[in-house]
Amino acid sequence: MPHEALVHEIRRFNRFYTGLVGLLDETLMQSPYTLVEARVLFELGRKPRPCGRAGLLARMFHLDLAPVASELAGELNLAPAYLMRVLRKFAATGLVEMRDDPENGPPVLALTRRGKAALVDLEAATDRDLARLTVKLEDEQAAELSDALKRVARLLAAAGM
Repeated sequence: MPHEALVHEIRRFNRFYTGLVGLLDETLMQSPYTLVEARVLFELGRKPRPCGRAGLLARMFHLDLAPVASELAGELNLAPAYLMRVLRKFAATGLVEMRDDPENGPPVLALTRRGKAALVDLEAATDRDLARLTVKLEDEQAAELSDALKRVARLLAAAGM
């Protein structure tokens, strides 16, 4: 298959899948979060991020979020300024907070109890939506879909994507 045709097929599938699961909706899974915000919430839930040491004034105005925004923006392929706005929004709404690292390292940005609850709700809604999407598949079809997803991931990983 020529690469142009493959690119076309990948784009066609992306349009199909993003429409199917509602990724292009303003918010994700009828939640108050956009897709980008959900990704950031997930990443912060996966592991707290070191912030660096900053003075009281910098902490009050969330100016010490820049190192986190820079690192996380690279991982998520987002503009650091955009990610900074998301982090400030999360801080203002009580989803994230700076806290001392238990290992006496630099302070970390981590989800608050409220942020963890929001993440649990978001993941549960995502799981429910994906379960509804696949509930009508027979066992053989579900296994075929699982194998296809694993194969796509393996092929693209091998290609360095």
